[in-house]
Amino acid sequence: MKANLKNIALRWTILVIVFLLIEIYAFQAFKTVFKNKWILKIYIVFNALVICNLLYRFLVINNSSLNFSDVFYNYLSIPFAFVITLFGFKLIISSFLLFEDFTRVLISSFNFLFSTTESNNFLIGRRGFISKISILFAALPIPFVLHGIFRGRYNYRVVNYELEFDDLPEEFDGYKLTHISDIHSGSLQKKNKVEYAVDLINKQNSDLVLFTGDFVNNKANELNEWKKIFSTIQSRDGKFSVLGNHDYGDYVSWNFEEDKKKNFSNLLKIQAEMGFKLLLNENIKISSKSQSISLVGVENWGKGGFKKKGDIDKACQGLTENDFKIVMSHDPSHWDKILKKHNTRFHLTLSGHTHGMQFGIEIPGLIKWSPVKWAYKYWAGMYNERSQYLNVNRGFGVLGFPGRVGVWPEISVITLKKV
Repeated sequence: MKANLKNIALRWTILVIVFLLIEIYAFQAFKTVFKNKWILKIYIVFNALVICNLLYRFLVINNSSLNFSDVFYNYLSIPFAFVITLFGFKLIISSFLLFEDFTRVLISSFNFLFSTTESNNFLIGRRGFISKISILFAALPIPFVLHGIFRGRYNYRVVNYELEFDDLPEEFDGYKLTHISDIHSGSLQKKNKVEYAVDLINKQNSDLVLFTGDFVNNKANELNEWKKIFSTIQSRDGKFSVLGNHDYGDYVSWNFEEDKKKNFSNLLKIQAEMGFKLLLNENIKISSKSQSISLVGVENWGKGGFKKKGDIDKACQGLTENDFKIVMSHDPSHWDKILKKHNTRFHLTLSGHTHGMQFGIEIPGLIKWSPVKWAYKYWAGMYNERSQYLNVNRGFGVLGFPGRVGVWPEISVITLKKV
């Protein structure tokens, strides 16, 4: 017990020292660059306001006995994002100055050993130059982050694909699918923006609307104020959905297991009330005259520690080798690890989950990059391997960071063509 307490105390001590060093470096940079005391005072006051605002909100939630998972996005997400952005700003500055200090030690050691001299004025001037450069570089991401929080998260984009298959039933030539994913209702805020997105979905005039999981962050009641809007999503042959890892209520503490089960039942009920047919490791035929395609919906299956309730073999019961199959599976790692190597050919798989990390750089035909690529090989857009397609939707809503920078909310529209 004592050893554990010592380890905890040591970790906190190291953490406090690191934070203090970052604060000191950042303040020294401002002090070196800005000689006007009022600018330094404004810097100090701004820091205090950002941090105190977050702490105050934590205290209010704690004293009011509110549940953090219920109020995070309406009360904490933006103040929390401001604190993280401010910390990132200081961290970039500190990295520059720490590197400069390291090189200064090396140069001073060299001068001492070989009896050479270097002008103090040069060292002071270099410090001022590095401080200016560090502040400039640290400030560059801030406008993009602010845009992502207040505008980027609502920058809904329609992404069109046309896929060709030689074994597509003729009656489905030109058949149109709208694919959406990761709504995360608990993170939604502006009704007019959500209504605009739903109207955009309906304007595609698709034959099917397919939703690939994470209607909520944690609880079914997040959908209560959005249920009416999502009920207006329309398509000719129906709306279908599968579950994502957040739909099971695993990321929130429940007083009783029965409460968790009731929450899950409520989510299934609300989805049905909104007109979505939820597929739980099962398949359904979509028919046109005498021909059909098969829609296969599996529960969440994700690599690592993510829930693995998806059972593709159970979901495919009753299907034949000649059936044209569209799979809905929330996590693209399911396609990577199992589906694309399966004995059954799945013509098209639809996934979401990654959100493209809500941060990246995408210029069509030139660059497609996000840090999430280090965790997921298939993280956004259309992929084709072994004559099988995977579409990873970038998501409708947000989670964690309350914004999107460079990776916009997506409505995928996929047209099937016979060749």
